[in-house]
Amino acid sequence: MSGARVTPYVWSVAPIEPEAGAPLPPALARMVSEAPVALHEVVNAAVDPLEIAASLETCGLSNTVVRDRYGQKDVFSLADQLYDAVELRGAPASNPGTKRSGDISDLARGIVFAAPAIMFAGAALALGHWLSWWSTPLALIWGWAFSQFVAFVGFSRQAWGKPAGSAPVWGLLAALISCCCLGLAGDVLLGGKFSGVLFAAAACAFMTAAAELVARGQEVIVGLMLLPGAVGSIVFIVREPFRPPAVVVLALATASVAGTVVAALRRLPARWWREPALSLTETPAAVRYFVHGLCCGLFVALFMVLEPGANGARGWPAAAAYPIILSLGAMEWQLRSLKAAARRALLRTHTLAQFTRAAHWALARSLASYAATLVAVTGLVEALAFARDMTIPATLLVAGAAVALAFFLGLVVASCGRIDLVLPTWAAGLGLYGGWALFARLAHASGALGDTRLAFCSAALVSALCLAAVSARVLVSPVCHG
Repeated sequence: MSGARVTPYVWSVAPIEPEAGAPLPPALARMVSEAPVALHEVVNAAVDPLEIAASLETCGLSNTVVRDRYGQKDVFSLADQLYDAVELRGAPASNPGTKRSGDISDLARGIVFAAPAIMFAGAALALGHWLSWWSTPLALIWGWAFSQFVAFVGFSRQAWGKPAGSAPVWGLLAALISCCCLGLAGDVLLGGKFSGVLFAAAACAFMTAAAELVARGQEVIVGLMLLPGAVGSIVFIVREPFRPPAVVVLALATASVAGTVVAALRRLPARWWREPALSLTETPAAVRYFVHGLCCGLFVALFMVLEPGANGARGWPAAAAYPIILSLGAMEWQLRSLKAAARRALLRTHTLAQFTRAAHWALARSLASYAATLVAVTGLVEALAFARDMTIPATLLVAGAAVALAFFLGLVVASCGRIDLVLPTWAAGLGLYGGWALFARLAHASGALGDTRLAFCSAALVSALCLAAVSARVLVSPVCHG
């Protein structure tokens, strides 16, 4: 900035203002109005335009975006103009504080995240032979992808201090239309009934709408909307104190889905169809999160394909995946505890070597705590399955534990802003499984080589090990905990 620089303030969130008597050019004023709080802080304390340029690129403003959207030559040119023409009001320094550790509220959030699986399991059993075998995997894969997409856009808009806009409704429409098209294609190619298409579309719509509410921090609303469908499904599955008619279970699940969708769309702008769902800066990361959701959904959907058919008939579809679902609260707890411990280490340590040791110790402790919880939940699921005269293959139980650990480690890496490093590990795991299964089929192999469950278990273990190495490396970067 021309003249004397404003005294830097730590964690200042003062709004950007131009120098007195020097109005900003329209393009620069537009950029300033769209700037996130993080950029405000950098411009306020910057002692060189290069600091601002680096922050612009971190916020997703590449040379192409800067040239097309703001009419500047490149990022450095825009940084120079911001440095010279923009002044910030000094704001008193505030206490940066620490991130909260995990607590009992995270277990409650885990219940909210697990309840949809129970609700749709009951609805699937109520539909019985009216449900195509591919309907639930399709709903899981496609719904998980769009939920990741919508959640990313919601959190991104919050970070930039913007309203959600039209992203929820566009995401919901895209999820419904694409899921219905895939379902109809499944009917033609794989066989099935139209009720399976409706089931997949409803589940996909619910997951997308629930993701929008979670991004707003409204998990309580999701829980209230889930209550009728989840309770009806639990009573239908356990048959205690009575077993309600299938039509009642489906009606309750439909009410839960409709209520969640209405709650997610209740804050739409007046003319939402005129607003774009994504900005140019959000698109690349949004695509990554969509692909990440596809991979996560595919891993869990494989449990449904590989489990013995008799288990589903007894009311426990994809039983080996239950430990993942039931431990989501513990996963959230340990993730928050890990991030809080890393933040405390960043504030208390004096050298990078000290911080690295503290961060690795926090990761090992959180991972061990979650693994212990996962072992306990897996033992509980196995005991309940044994009591119901069900057999869960040991390879699928191990695969379930490995997938759960991989999910936890993937969240650690993604929370550090490196979702781009998570995708190659999922690709490696899925590639190993697909290559193993394809080779076994081409070679007409039997035994261990032809066991697709063993292939899946190996793929899950490879993904977990790769993500463990990536998370240990990413977590020690101090810029991930600012």
